[in-house]
Amino acid sequence: MSFTLIQEILEGKHEGKRVAIRGWIYRKRESKKTIFLLIRDATGIMQVTVKQGTQPWREAEKITIESSTTISGTVKKDKRAPGGYELSVDSISIIGLADTFPIAKDLSEEFLRDIRHLWLRSRKMNLVMRIRSQVLWFTHEFFRKNGFIEISPPMFITSACEGGATLFSAKYFDQELYLTQSAQLYSEILIYSLQKVYTCAPSFRAEKSRTIRHLTEYWHVEPEWAFADMNDVMHVEEEYVSYVCHKIAKQHSQELKELGVDPEKMLKIEPPFPRITYNEAIGRLQRKDWARY
Repeated sequence: MSFTLIQEILEGKHEGKRVAIRGWIYRKRESKKTIFLLIRDATGIMQVTVKQGTQPWREAEKITIESSTTISGTVKKDKRAPGGYELSVDSISIIGLADTFPIAKDLSEEFLRDIRHLWLRSRKMNLVMRIRSQVLWFTHEFFRKNGFIEISPPMFITSACEGGATLFSAKYFDQELYLTQSAQLYSEILIYSLQKVYTCAPSFRAEKSRTIRHLTEYWHVEPEWAFADMNDVMHVEEEYVSYVCHKIAKQHSQELKELGVDPEKMLKIEPPFPRITYNEAIGRLQRKDWARY
């Protein structure tokens, strides 16, 4: 059987046609004569309707939130439906029947962290991960367009580049090695060969976490290039941030709007950014009451 992506249906490519979709039940609402199901796949969410007395009614009654399923039916345009289209169902096949889904009214951060594997199925996290994927894609695109060569340094290192106090040690056969803090030392060697290099990879810092802003593991974008001064570094930083923001805003405006982000604000991010000297920054910090932060 050939399956259709939900995004294609919502784009109006299959109006009036019989299609088959597959995914997971996102929401369920029942009335006496109709069961409304929202089904999601990786590309979107759409409504399907099951009428009482039809063959799929029994399966629709039984199906639960997050059950995996295949559904076939006819695509109809309906302004009342989420996305403007719905599927009039003639067949439902349950692949896996889910237990009662635990995420309901309690959306506290603590609860969602405890069941992160299930929260990742939410529309919000789906959109966040899709945007993150595109940020990484545009990161590679930017640096390659500007003549940088991607390098892949090792994750195990023998010495620190940012201070020994934040090293994660690991037993490596009969040696003690550390998780990388940065690709810096390898990059500095390679610029004498490749001239312009960059890395996009995890870094690890064994910092004691006193705030939620401390991360022991994070993804690190690190360019290094020869013959550069501080102004060159700031120029590349400004161009990179602007490039990624504009690409995301232009190509993924709908996803941003669903997340509550105004893409027009991102399009206003243009180089050069305001700059101040180090001494000016210190002066501003000294004049501000940081004790309350």
